[in-house]
Formats: sequence, structure tokens, C-alpha cells
Amino acid sequence: MVALTNYLDRHQIGVALVSPADISWGRNDALVPPDVFVVPRHEARTEASSRMRHLPLVVQLLSPSTSRADRFIKRRRYQEAGVPLYWIVNVEEGQVEVWTPEVEFPRIERRRLDWHPAGASEPFGLELADLFRPL
Repeated sequence: MVALTNYLDRHQIGVALVSPADISWGRNDALVPPDVFVVPRHEARTEASSRMRHLPLVVQLLSPSTSRADRFIKRRRYQEAGVPLYWIVNVEEGQVEVWTPEVEFPRIERRRLDWHPAGASEPFGLELADLFRPL
């Protein structure tokens, strides 16, 4: 989270937030609470997750109790809403599922995550060895 926050601050393209937050794109839509998500600065200023609609990146930490919802319900909802990048972090497996709106199956990353959002002069990169390093 620190590396992502530092990157966003450096490029002034958004703010990383953590749940609790219930994201929805319509009155009758299911609420999808992400673990970590990035929103544009102007939407973060509203301080109301119900008004946050543009999520360039969503990160979900997989747990046994939520894996079905994370991989199916939330993933489909994020894809339908056009969220450009959804990372499902599987700490036990030491890998990340990378989902984009148009794919039927994720790309599995075991070494490095890269993200180049619009407006940034350089991509964000994170070595998974750093992410999964024991505390």
C-alpha cells in the first residue's frame, strides 16, 4: 500500500483507499466492497464511497471465506462497470490474478505487477517478492 500511495502522490493521478467502502454503480446494483482501490482525487474528496464510480484499480486480498465472491460476483461486477484493472492477491499461492474488462480468464502473475494509468509519465511496478515478503 505504501508503494502504491507514494506512486499516486508522485504522479497526482489518484488516491488509494481501503475498505470499509461499498461501491455501487446504480441504485439497484449489488454493493462490492473492495479491499484497496484507487479513485481520482476529485472523487476521493467526496468522502462518500457511494459517489465513487471511477476506479482505475481495485485490489482484493483473497481469503477462503470470500474467494467465491471475489472471483465471481465482484469480478463480474467490476468487469461490467469497466474497471480497467482488478488484482486478486492470493498470498497462500504467492500469485496475483490480473483481470481486465474484456477477458474471460485472468493472467496469473508470479513475479511482478505493472500498471500504467492514464496521465502517469511512468508505470507503477511492484515485485511480488516484495509484496509477499514475511513481516
